[in-house]
Amino acid sequence: MKKMVLGIALMIGLISCGHQAGKAEQAETAVTDGVEVLYFHGKQRCATCIAIEQNARDAVEAVFADEVKRGRVVFKTVDIYTPGLLYTSDAADE
Repeated sequence: MKKMVLGIALMIGLISCGHQAGKAEQAETAVTDGVEVLYFHGKQRCATCIAIEQNARDAVEAVFADEVKRGRVVFKTVDIYTPGLLYTSDAADE
């Protein structure tokens, strides 16, 4: 049930809203033996979009606290308009 709620929250975060927000942090390190939780967003983000991101981050950190501490689960915020960004299913298989 928690995974489903988290998944829904992440999907809602993909919807762009009409207000400009500050630049989101973006992790640069890759997880070689673990899981990357990717939160994708566009350039236009409202307060609700930012709150959904924070709630998703909080849920990951609460549910997977041990794995986060060990670096096996990493939450990353990804702006889909970042030049040269490539997150596809093919890239995930590498």
